[in-house]
Amino acid sequence: MTPHRLNQFSDGIFAISATLLILNFAVPNVQGNANPELVHRLFAQWPRLLAFLLSFGVVINYWRLHNAMFSGVKVIDHTTMLFNTGLLAGAAFVPYATNVAGSYPTLPAAAVLYSIVLLIVATLGLGISRHLLISKAYGDIVPEHALTTHRRILFSLIIRTTGLLFAFFAPIVSYLIYWVMILYYLSFSSIDRTAEGK
Repeated sequence: MTPHRLNQFSDGIFAISATLLILNFAVPNVQGNANPELVHRLFAQWPRLLAFLLSFGVVINYWRLHNAMFSGVKVIDHTTMLFNTGLLAGAAFVPYATNVAGSYPTLPAAAVLYSIVLLIVATLGLGISRHLLISKAYGDIVPEHALTTHRRILFSLIIRTTGLLFAFFAPIVSYLIYWVMILYYLSFSSIDRTAEGK
């Protein structure tokens, strides 16, 4: 397995996960020319829209960090494959967790499920990052961007743990924490420059 093939496959999973998020929306069923009813039913889907936007940002952030993490990697071993497979399984599960959260945004069970999925992916991402650093996957010299990416993943793990704690008794606060984190991480243009090799 070459780093290029692993990245190609991973990119495909992230793209499919992001695309499947739109399937959480159902076209409202209204009779005849009932425009006011259609407008009402469309606006009634705003929790799903917020869940879609949040999760789209989450998946895009996974993709960006994943590309940055594997930029410069020279060797893919079995442990890396196992960690990466688990991470992709978690990313593929995001659409389902999003559907539950969008359907029941104020219920703790929905927020806990969503938070656990995010936490699992962050934990596996940290596992990959740490393994790449200690296994000399980058060669004899670890690039600075790999250390920076590792710190960012560790920080996201802490934030998602905090979000999970709030999910048990304040689901909306939990989602707000994830919103702030995603907006914060999307501001890092250096992640994209790293992935492009700049």
